Amino acid sequence: MKREELEKKLLESAGQKAIIKIANEFKKKYGTVVTQPPVLSKLLVDKNKLTPAEIKLNDEDFFVEKKVQLGPDLIKKKPLDVLNALVSEYRKKPDIEKQLLIEETINKIIAKEKLDTNTTKIIDEAIKMLGTVVPGRTDIDSIWTRVYQHSNYNGRSYYINHGPGWVYRLIRSSTLRSASMHDCISSLYVDASSTEIGGTIVLFQHDRYLGRYSCYPTNPSSPSTSVWTSYVGNFMNDKTSSILVVRRFNNEFSLALGSFGLRDEIGDYVSSVNRISLRGTPVITWDLWPEGGSSHPNDNRRFIHLKIPVRVDVPNWFDYDAEIWYWLYPYINSAGSLNGYVAYYGCWVEGGVKSGSIKDRIMDALPDTVSQINTRLQDAMALANLFGPFSRQYFMPGTGSNTGNTSDDVTLVLVKR
Repeated sequence: MKREELEKKLLESAGQKAIIKIANEFKKKYGTVVTQPPVLSKLLVDKNKLTPAEIKLNDEDFFVEKKVQLGPDLIKKKPLDVLNALVSEYRKKPDIEKQLLIEETINKIIAKEKLDTNTTKIIDEAIKMLGTVVPGRTDIDSIWTRVYQHSNYNGRSYYINHGPGWVYRLIRSSTLRSASMHDCISSLYVDASSTEIGGTIVLFQHDRYLGRYSCYPTNPSSPSTSVWTSYVGNFMNDKTSSILVVRRFNNEFSLALGSFGLRDEIGDYVSSVNRISLRGTPVITWDLWPEGGSSHPNDNRRFIHLKIPVRVDVPNWFDYDAEIWYWLYPYINSAGSLNGYVAYYGCWVEGGVKSGSIKDRIMDALPDTVSQINTRLQDAMALANLFGPFSRQYFMPGTGSNTGNTSDDVTLVLVKR
């Protein structure tokens, strides 16, 4: 008998404590079969307003693909002729639109598994040209990668160039699917222009930069020297669904948020809520540029996402599994200090006849925990500010290691002024 059916039968008569005890023991041992969908909820509590300068500094730090179109004089030409014409135009007047057109044209050409020697030479020269600093200009530099379908740089490939002006270049699963590179990356190389401090290519198991990850940095002593990886390793082979290209900076100071004891203290705060107890270790992860939906806010910013697994004690009834969520928003203010607060909170409750009422009870109890979490967050940031002032902040996945899972932790990178 499924749990929902049993619950409904119990509703028809007085609760049977013995049955409930047996059912909870069965659930603990074997898990639960749930046909009713879980209940999700979120609440906006973000009333803090940043200045336009602070918004630009903290929130306009990423670049995504933009739709670009060839001029009518190039549309009917062969891709290789288009590339030569675009390269010639770019040398005269470099800009982001021409960069994207060159990148798109290169990817049309290298979608073929095998290229002749002349085409390969033209492609390599175009890529090198995009990464060459233009005399008299300091804003033309790049970090780039070329990912390959098979090990040892064989099969189809895809080229990504991260131009100046942003911390992140975002590549989603939809882009990789359209290039026939979704879940089939086995080797790559990373390179950068001579003026770059450095950069990192991060491959992720799932879309929206979640799950397993593996980092491939530029050469630390010579960013313009290519770093080749003939095989990404079993951990990430044929598992990439999204990619971040991350620009690095001088005078960086990194800290893993879990090292502040935030995980344990927040777990204690949540456990103080009546009839709620922890059923696992709280997770510190991220929610990058969330795009809406029932499980997270629609907000074009980067958030630290806390997920606290709990068990809800329902008197004379089954225990329910749930998760309590907080979205923390860190930012640098105009004075160069690190700040942060709970921007949103929410919860997930497993499916069952009492899911809705349990969700309401949790959501009613959460506001009392927000001030405690904000206080603890401010304490942690006060310690970080001893090393300031800072010019910017950004995230890296996990604890700072080159491989891991985004549920391991979030590393906050602070760049000193």
